[in-house]
Amino acid sequence: MVHHKVSADMKKRALQMLDEGWDVDGIVDALHVSSESIGRWQDNYITHRCVNPHSVLQGHQWLLNGTAIEDLHNLIQKSPSLFLDEIMDWLALYHDQPISTAVLHNNLRDLGITHKKLQKVAAEHDDTY
Repeated sequence: MVHHKVSADMKKRALQMLDEGWDVDGIVDALHVSSESIGRWQDNYITHRCVNPHSVLQGHQWLLNGTAIEDLHNLIQKSPSLFLDEIMDWLALYHDQPISTAVLHNNLRDLGITHKKLQKVAAEHDDTY
């Protein structure tokens, strides 16, 4: 197979096909990707909760593991008005992950957690009480 860039959507679709019961050979034929790539995408998703984790060679380092990311999502859903320093303290305390404000901000942005989305979640959270 020829090396080509595969979009995150295509990678997610391949993993979804696996979940739906497709065998790897069927996905390889349908999406024209290698079985090695599918295995790598699975490993990335299990480890980092995303199919395109940041490389040490490009951009900032991805410091949060899958468990910390999942717990962080739950924390933000419950308390969307937390400040970055409060999240940093929480990560250090509960996940032994000391992290700088800049790196935390970049990780939240990469996870799709933005100030605008947090304001919306906070407003919805207030409406329920």
